[in-house]
Amino acid sequence: MTEHQRAAAVGTRRAVRALLVVFALAALSVVFYLIAVTPPTPDSFYPKCMFHQSTGLHCPGCGMGRATHFLLNGQPLTAIQYNAFVIVVPPVLAVAGLRLLLGWALGLPAKRKRPVRAFWIWLLFAGLVLFAIARNLPFEPFSRLAPQELPVTSANEPR
Repeated sequence: MTEHQRAAAVGTRRAVRALLVVFALAALSVVFYLIAVTPPTPDSFYPKCMFHQSTGLHCPGCGMGRATHFLLNGQPLTAIQYNAFVIVVPPVLAVAGLRLLLGWALGLPAKRKRPVRAFWIWLLFAGLVLFAIARNLPFEPFSRLAPQELPVTSANEPR
């Protein structure tokens, strides 16, 4: 393979990967749009927590879909009432995902150094475990960490 052919192959690979990134971001935008415009009612498409259904306890992710809905609608305080980690988890996932996706799309070599130190991963894990324990304690102020029950609305009621 000549140098010209190799350069053309690399250019084609980057173009295809960039197109895949655009499609992935478009699909993600559609998902966020659906979450933003669909009110989180008991009958909506939001997934139900299997852990909560089987144990009655709230996992660290319980209420994250409802919280994301309110965050996307510009109501951060309401979002925090459903899941306080909505302020931490989505931005961390977005930054990490974007870095990985863009690195892959541009064909950048993988870094030998870890992108996140183990200390921060363990700190996040410990925070999630403590949050899961605290939100299941049945007394104030910890009971406020549990996601609120969704109000049931009738079909004729304005939203």
